[in-house]
Amino acid sequence: MKTGYKIAIIVILFLAIIGLLVFSILPLAKNNEILVLNIAESTKNKTDFESNIKSLLEVRSRYYVLNALLDKYNTQVPLNANIPNLTDQIYEIEKYSGIKIESVNYKDMNVQNENKEKSLISNIIVDLNITGSYYQILTFINTLEIMPRFIKIEKISTKIYQTQDTGSTSAGGLNQIMLTSLISFRTFYDKTDYNK
Repeated sequence: MKTGYKIAIIVILFLAIIGLLVFSILPLAKNNEILVLNIAESTKNKTDFESNIKSLLEVRSRYYVLNALLDKYNTQVPLNANIPNLTDQIYEIEKYSGIKIESVNYKDMNVQNENKEKSLISNIIVDLNITGSYYQILTFINTLEIMPRFIKIEKISTKIYQTQDTGSTSAGGLNQIMLTSLISFRTFYDKTDYNK
């Protein structure tokens, strides 16, 4: 074979190898370009998702804060359906302070605003007739005032009920004076019907 043919065959083989390399590398380059675009899009999506998660966590935190405030306000001014809890709370305070409740009377007071419309916040006047020692009554009143529910004590009248002899005439065995007190206080509740 002549040298010219050998050179032509070597050039053709060289061009064929280069052609095969180009045709095999071009699809890989396009795949790499597509992969790079996909990675960039995934990175952008990840950043967007992270910012969305952060904003959702902030909304959730704000919700928890507002829900805690709502619970606090519902405790201070409960809904109409929670009025019986007041009686339970009063009797719990009775047990704590050691007094004896003789009677409890409730009077619902409907409040009207300046436009003669009924208000959504109403109040109840509670009259308690209690018996106990001075310190028991004082403990009852103090505990009543620090309840989470809004309480406004309007009137307290006290008189001597009886004296109890402890049976000892020493300095530690003084007669214990039992008092009877009429305590009148006002508490509030929300009349809004949230089921509508």
